[in-house]
Amino acid sequence: MKGVHPMGTKKGAPETAGTTSGKTICGAEGCKHTDWKFSFCQEHYEQFKFGLIKKDGKVVSDYEKKFEHYQAFKSRVAQKAA
Repeated sequence: MKGVHPMGTKKGAPETAGTTSGKTICGAEGCKHTDWKFSFCQEHYEQFKFGLIKKDGKVVSDYEKKFEHYQAFKSRVAQKAA
């Protein structure tokens, strides 16, 4: 069939929400960067590893406390690198 993509969608059809040019966006709430690992951009992946956000992209209940620890950790790492 002419003009039909092998997956059954028409060529040039509008992309679904959450994708940009075939790439998916970060799964964190409000982030528009393209995903890098585990559906998160690089910044939010680090926050996910640190426990600031859940797998579904939502913040944890004790976000403020963990964010303070995260900032202190990041500043220590930056001091060691300098």
